[in-house]
Amino acid sequence: MYAIGIDRGGSYTRISVFDSSFNEINSKNFVSDTLEHFVSETYNFLKEINACQVPTVISCKGAMTRKEIRDYITDNLTQKINLKKVISDAEGAHRAAFNEDNGFLIIVGTGSVLIYKKDGVYAIEGGKNPEGGDPGSGKWIGIKYLNSIKKDFSGWNDQTIASYTTEVIKKAKDENDTSCLNILKDAFKELNILIKQAMAKFEGMKKLKIALIGGLSSDEYFRNELSKYTNDNIKDVQIEFFIPETNIQKASALYAIKLQNEK
Repeated sequence: MYAIGIDRGGSYTRISVFDSSFNEINSKNFVSDTLEHFVSETYNFLKEINACQVPTVISCKGAMTRKEIRDYITDNLTQKINLKKVISDAEGAHRAAFNEDNGFLIIVGTGSVLIYKKDGVYAIEGGKNPEGGDPGSGKWIGIKYLNSIKKDFSGWNDQTIASYTTEVIKKAKDENDTSCLNILKDAFKELNILIKQAMAKFEGMKKLKIALIGGLSSDEYFRNELSKYTNDNIKDVQIEFFIPETNIQKASALYAIKLQNEK
């Protein structure tokens, strides 16, 4: 065992153990519950496989904007495992797409957020999770659709609401449903606002690569239509969307070794 990368997302936590060639040799997935549950499950798993001394980086949802999350995990795991750093899942995703380089990353799943790096500092646009969902996200699309068909969703969790995005995409793609097409068009418009807000931080940009991750990014129709809309509406920059080949766990493990070697 050489390095460990952990992705604590909003819905699931994924722990990956890698050998020196960065092949995954062990793993554990579990539902993301409380921070206490996360610390317990993580420590017990690493102890069970005798991996507590293996360099580890944790990418955790909310860790960029909520210091108390980073502090809790650090305080409760540093003495138990070889924890090199706790970073946000946004930074972990950006590292998966661009390693140490600059670039834009959009996470578009239940929520939506754009992450970019400038002058060595990670920053975000969006991702505030208002009551109606992050604009352009699965939850946002789901709410728009459920309201349009007058379906009561009071008491539903975010993931269930966001799951209706599948129905929106299917109706737009297969039935050319006007209402669903317009909902998706409005979602693309909102995601373009995030792109433009981040672009405003840079001067003289002519080309831009945007990585996409999250549940909606896996749908080819959604990706292609977002790309068409974006290039039609942001004409002065050549924009290319892509899906990163490296996952957050591997990017986190690579970062763990980097930090280990800096000692």
